[in-house]
Amino acid sequence: MSLKNHSLIKQINRAKILNVIRKKSPIARSQIAGEAGLDKKSITNFVNELMREGLIEEAGKLERAAGRPFTMLQFKPHYVAGVYLAPYYVSGVLTDLYGNVVESSQERYSMFAPLEEILTAAKKVCGELSKSRRDIIGAGICLPGILDMDTGIVLESVNIPGTKGCEFIKLFSGMFDCPVYFEEVSRAGALAEKWFGAGQDMKDFVCLGASIGLGAGIVINRQLFVGAGHYAGEVGHMVIEPGGRQCQCGNLGCLEAYAAEKRILEYLNPLLPEPVDILEEVDLSLVQQKKLDPLIEDIGSKLGQGMAAIVSIISPKYIILHGTVIEKFGDALMPYITKSMRTNCQPGCFAGTEVVFSNLKYGDALGGAAVPLSKLFEVPGHYYV
Repeated sequence: MSLKNHSLIKQINRAKILNVIRKKSPIARSQIAGEAGLDKKSITNFVNELMREGLIEEAGKLERAAGRPFTMLQFKPHYVAGVYLAPYYVSGVLTDLYGNVVESSQERYSMFAPLEEILTAAKKVCGELSKSRRDIIGAGICLPGILDMDTGIVLESVNIPGTKGCEFIKLFSGMFDCPVYFEEVSRAGALAEKWFGAGQDMKDFVCLGASIGLGAGIVINRQLFVGAGHYAGEVGHMVIEPGGRQCQCGNLGCLEAYAAEKRILEYLNPLLPEPVDILEEVDLSLVQQKKLDPLIEDIGSKLGQGMAAIVSIISPKYIILHGTVIEKFGDALMPYITKSMRTNCQPGCFAGTEVVFSNLKYGDALGGAAVPLSKLFEVPGHYYV
């Protein structure tokens, strides 16, 4: 066996052991061996290594009917941070290595804020997450836009224009005393569902978010699909009405121009006592349902049209919907989404996909936290949880 292959096998076995501890803790060495499919000597060597690194610790004894009691193992208190930059706020979470949220924070800023205002809010959130914790081992930052994943530069962000051209890895590295990673928010949303939400037991799925922006994260065989340029999932800027409504990106007829917050607020604000800037502030009880019906039907039909294209190209087993548009209108939208998907898909393709709603709180920030968790518990190209 080559040195390279030996090193890869060791990485995979280490990841397997860590995942067994993550799912079954507290757990004994012999139990880890059975769950991971490894011999007891290998487990002993790995456990000793992980204890030297300070990742795991003993967690007391478990008495048995016969024989010596088991010495149980668990993770030592370590944490990962996830930070999400939205168009008008920054939110953050801190989770332990089991994925439990132990801290959360959010700070508002103005829509289309300059970079200085965004960074001021981000520093407050990051400070809240880390002020009482010195054992944060990784942080993930996510935001919408076209990102250069090699350099950490935001090439374009139509919904947070103040971030364009920024080197976010450098800017955020000073906010945490640990490695900092970077991901586009739609893909981070898919990671959040895979690690913490509806996608935990799904092999293949697409996570579609509809808020101020609209985008998708794609998971195939438990692996985040990013495409050749790392831009896969930009479905919000797929043209569904050539020459139609102008999108924030400058093009005409994008799906986002028909099914995201801006279009909805243009419709709702004349019906409200006072106009609002963001959808989450809308009190739908102030609007008669019959006045909402045309909007709901059109948004659902447009979303279904875009989702039909996803189904025809990727054929995912599941599509998970999330975002403020879904939180406000999800149940009402579903019949029109389903009807439009059925109309715009081949019958066999449509029948093979199930649409479900996300139930995650802090979903986008959790997507950021999932990035450092992936670095710890997975081996890229070889082993995924």
